[in-house]
Amino acid sequence: MAEDKKETGGKKASGKLSWQDRKLQKVVRDDIDVISRKTLDQSDFITMLNTHDNVLYQFRMKMGRNSNITFEKAQEFIERSQKIREEINQLNAEMCELMDWDYTPPRGFTNPLSKSGGEETKGAKKKNVVSTAT
Repeated sequence: MAEDKKETGGKKASGKLSWQDRKLQKVVRDDIDVISRKTLDQSDFITMLNTHDNVLYQFRMKMGRNSNITFEKAQEFIERSQKIREEINQLNAEMCELMDWDYTPPRGFTNPLSKSGGEETKGAKKKNVVSTAT
């Protein structure tokens, strides 16, 4: 059966691509990031973030065109989204601090626990660096 897939270019007998082949096609796109999962929590976050990304995109596209989506309501949701990102950044920094790790925040964020007034941590220990880059 594996030989059949090779002969058909990774397609199933029905002509559809396998889920692995669909993922491999997506990974070369500019708008795709690959995220490893080590915990079930991460799987939940990935699913929620994919939904959030789609909903936020659609929300912005419909803002001002749909009478239910006012600019004020859109601004409120966008600000809440930013606050949640900042809270996750804070959570990551606190967990790293507890483990005596240097925390390197993702691009665009600062280490909220940095003693130099929230500046990004430079020269983090390579072995213990935790990065949540997108």
